[in-house]
Amino acid sequence: MKRTVSIVLAVTLAATSAVGCGKKENVQTDAVVGSSTEAATTEAGERTKIQLMGPWVVESPEDQVLAGVVKGFEEAHPEYEVELIGTPSADLLTTVQSMAASSTLPDLVITNGANNAAWKEMGIVEDIRGEFDQKFLEGFYPEMLKEFTYNDELFGLPMCAAPFVLLLRNDLLQEAGLDVPESFDEIVETAKKLTVDTNGDGKIDRYGMSLMGFPDGNNALRFTLALFAADAPDIYKDESGKWATKIGSEDGVRAFEFYYNLAIRDGSVPQGSTEVDYKTMVNLLATDQVAMAISGPHTIGNIVVQNPDMDGKFIAVPLKDKETVAYLNPYGMIMFKDAPNREGAIEFLKYAAANFVEMTRVTKRPPALIELEDVAREAAPEVEAILDCAQYNIDYVAVPFRGEEANIVAENVNAMLAGSIKSPEEAAKITAEAVQAVLDANN
Repeated sequence: MKRTVSIVLAVTLAATSAVGCGKKENVQTDAVVGSSTEAATTEAGERTKIQLMGPWVVESPEDQVLAGVVKGFEEAHPEYEVELIGTPSADLLTTVQSMAASSTLPDLVITNGANNAAWKEMGIVEDIRGEFDQKFLEGFYPEMLKEFTYNDELFGLPMCAAPFVLLLRNDLLQEAGLDVPESFDEIVETAKKLTVDTNGDGKIDRYGMSLMGFPDGNNALRFTLALFAADAPDIYKDESGKWATKIGSEDGVRAFEFYYNLAIRDGSVPQGSTEVDYKTMVNLLATDQVAMAISGPHTIGNIVVQNPDMDGKFIAVPLKDKETVAYLNPYGMIMFKDAPNREGAIEFLKYAAANFVEMTRVTKRPPALIELEDVAREAAPEVEAILDCAQYNIDYVAVPFRGEEANIVAENVNAMLAGSIKSPEEAAKITAEAVQAVLDANN
């Protein structure tokens, strides 16, 4: 059967809005899509269109995996045609906001659960739990399925996880006779030993660690993982039921010290960490300039795409200090409330959940379905140590003010790495006070 897939790239227009949990940018993205009436109703015998939007349409190597899933679905369900609408991860929230305002939202969006609360408040998602058998839903890791809910309402299905953990060059550890580090102190010492002059010219060629210091959502999420490892959650409910933070506690200071010691005290991080975003970090890892980073196993896939010689050299392990943690970060698909092709969207969700094993092999993301664990273990041995990451997932609460809080964290981590905040203690104090002000406004 001839497969027709239309890829429509998002066009960026100027407007003011918040991007995910990251910094605020003056961008608004409109995606050019077909008529919703045409998508939902066709003449007898014609295929009906399912519109699927998200970053996997345009980001490699995920785009190749998604194309294979779409092809398989169209062959299994010849009554449907899938239209792919591409928008980069950084533009996804503004794209959704723009399309919601113009009533042009697609059927499905590829995303994590970070925007559940905001989208529910906007009235663009609704509970779809009743569309699935309970036995089917019980086949997912409950921690992953939970990330696609808000107030017990299910908005979509997870396909895989992109857990934030500790990535490291296992080959370099073995060459240096080092064990996998299991605390902040051990990571700091390992980073010092892996910061080396490899060619004898008197200059450091490879650093032990990369820190994402650019003030965006990626920065905030990675540092928040460190806060949880130190047993200092950024947002939690206290005994009175009010929102509170432990960022200003001694444990919170320890998380800031972790970053400070790596970057400033020991120099185990390349210069310019305040400008290191995700793309830059991947490049540093792929070009043998750094040995460790806090990121997800999908980063290994991106590294290998950029430099095939890195295949088999990286492993992913839990981030450990006082606590063993991972930010599960499951990715999947959410269906919009006014989906033009509701029936087709549900069918695609069911099919995709069971057929994304290739994503594990290519990008090293653990699958969302429990029954696929053994397949994943064989397909991606690099991530065997984190296939159980759902068991130590951090309680990263979904709240409408999450973006505001994350901006504060990212900006102050950036300021400490830049030297404008002079100490970990000062960074923790300033961050805690600003975050608590946000929490108080919402208590």
